[in-house]
Amino acid sequence: MATNDRLRYPFERLDEIIGTALVPGSSTSKQISLKDLPGLQQQIRSEIGKIWKNLSAQTFLLLSHKKIAAMLRQYQESLDELKWQAIVNMAAYPEDNPLNSFFNQVLAELEQLDQQFRRRYRHYFNGETDTHKSAGSGPAAGDHQPLFKITCRLSVDQVAILLKAADETRLLSARSFSLVLRSITPFLSTERMPNFSWKSARSSTLKIEERDKAIAIGTLEELIRKIKTY
Repeated sequence: MATNDRLRYPFERLDEIIGTALVPGSSTSKQISLKDLPGLQQQIRSEIGKIWKNLSAQTFLLLSHKKIAAMLRQYQESLDELKWQAIVNMAAYPEDNPLNSFFNQVLAELEQLDQQFRRRYRHYFNGETDTHKSAGSGPAAGDHQPLFKITCRLSVDQVAILLKAADETRLLSARSFSLVLRSITPFLSTERMPNFSWKSARSSTLKIEERDKAIAIGTLEELIRKIKTY
């Protein structure tokens, strides 16, 4: 039994729930009721506990540092994919839909697992995690930053202007500007704001400052000059 558990893909059940059953528009998601969500949440917590236990067992059994590092990278990639899918799912459900809150909680659970993972096994990544954290005045060792965060040297207001223009010119295609922001902002940070909400980005576009508009235009002109050199 224990051998079968070790050979089983550890994220299988989470993939079924997050990546298949509750994907917006799926037949299963349309049949989910409020009373089903606590049970699903408990299943996710249980599966996360099993993943952590399975990971600890596998790292104990593997004697090669290289093999352990390769296995940990596979875990990290699977976890990142699940977090991405949870963010996409959450963004697709309206705020008043219970599944929006559900996926917000799911994302928090996955982030907690990611934090445990990085703190315990960071020395196996040959500096990958430290490199990720070294930009600017990054957090001290032991603090958590999502692997997929990208720092932009523009302010939140300026980023929002560019995304608003991309949405209105249909460079980015989504059902709404809010969905564009909700899908992209979790992966962005600025030099002053490591984390900011899509709502704060949206509210900044209601009254655009001339200075922010000028900086956004200057940034686009800088990109044009660079593209012309290619």
